[in-house]
Amino acid sequence: MTIVLISDGGAEQHACRLLADRLEQQGQPCLTIGAPAPGWHSPWPAVRPQLEIPADALLGTTLLEEATAIGLFLQDTDQLDRLVHGYRELCRHRGRKPAPVFSGPLAPVVGDKLISELSSRHLCDLVLLHGERQRQEAAAMRFNWPASLKAPPLVCGGFWFMPERPHLGCLSGGLSTPPYSLLVLAQQSIPTQIGAKSQMLRQLIRWAEASPQWRVVIQRDHAWNDDEPWIPFYEPEDWTLPPNLGFGEPGQMLTLLSNCTACAGVSSPWLFTAMAWGRRAMVIGDFGIHSSQGTSGFFGSGAMHRLRSIHQLDQLLDLPKPSQSWLESMGWAVHDGPARLRRALKEITP
Repeated sequence: MTIVLISDGGAEQHACRLLADRLEQQGQPCLTIGAPAPGWHSPWPAVRPQLEIPADALLGTTLLEEATAIGLFLQDTDQLDRLVHGYRELCRHRGRKPAPVFSGPLAPVVGDKLISELSSRHLCDLVLLHGERQRQEAAAMRFNWPASLKAPPLVCGGFWFMPERPHLGCLSGGLSTPPYSLLVLAQQSIPTQIGAKSQMLRQLIRWAEASPQWRVVIQRDHAWNDDEPWIPFYEPEDWTLPPNLGFGEPGQMLTLLSNCTACAGVSSPWLFTAMAWGRRAMVIGDFGIHSSQGTSGFFGSGAMHRLRSIHQLDQLLDLPKPSQSWLESMGWAVHDGPARLRRALKEITP
């Protein structure tokens, strides 16, 4: 019997392929299904799902009939509700027992964002989280729920959305001598303040000019097309970039993370990867600790610094490492996530 993993975005498809690989190493067959890619550029290596079918078209097929469990990792949570409702109604109509459905946020979240992620998955039979901090917060949120309000069980899966370690031969980061490299993780809609991205780019230009021994690479952590500049209304001719500053190309995310000396970003999930892989990491704290900025989860990491506290990039070499206890609580302590997921699914399968 097969676990079917359904996704609708580039990050989700990449994560589902990683999860499927680790499950299959344990002898668990998997099938990855994703919507056809829109042809945009992607920061992740080219990994296509085994079947390219839009999620809302699955109910017209027999692909879910032999599923042991169904994992739904969809950006569109309304579509998740429709798919779960439709699947269970079809099973009832055909006199079949539905397979357990599981889902969860792609990257570690806490506080209000965790509440939102849990509430959008209340129809699931199981919720996949990351670390003990999320599990404890979720348990506290549900402490006084009425017994009549069923809550899906929770399982900690660790950093299942990312490779556990860099590929062999890609461990040249953290060099003790130049040339150094700074990877800047550029998010699609964060920071949210008007003019904040321009502020960041001006600071990166100053850093690059003051530190010619460093190479600075800005890499988007989301899919994009040629008509979608990272900074709204950005015109390249309005900016003079130093020769040691540039934008990353599609498919380079893991290579850049593997080889960078330091990594910086506001709240990109790939900051967790940089930290777990031993890179110096700077969480840019200039835009506040808010759910809207995605920075709440990084409170207590010891990695949050302001842009103006760095005058030249060699200072990044002296940044303290992130708190190990914080990183482990967010999911890095869990290295058997797929095995935990399989056990939890067996426990809820009649």
